[in-house]
Amino acid sequence: MNFFILVLVATTIGFASRAEPARQRICYSTAETRDKIVSLGLFEPFHLMRNAATKMQAEAIGARLCRWSEDLVYEISLLRHDGRVLHISVDAKTGKVVGSKNEE
Repeated sequence: MNFFILVLVATTIGFASRAEPARQRICYSTAETRDKIVSLGLFEPFHLMRNAATKMQAEAIGARLCRWSEDLVYEISLLRHDGRVLHISVDAKTGKVVGSKNEE
């Protein structure tokens, strides 16, 4: 699956509906994401997706870069073998998991 399809799938399956009342949330296009990775020295999303998938025993299905207030965060979607979709938020500068939201 290429990156464009993965981003579309992530948007469709959950992040668009998630509310962030305390934080302003703005997500970036694929081109904007590439520019920010280069200009700000952010982690590559594929590396973080692969690590999250391995750790959670799931298949990475999408990622996108978003700004939450002043923080840049990758929102990563994973599909477990039991059909559950997991949503992991990873700080784009440090690579550390900063949150998760899982569908039951």
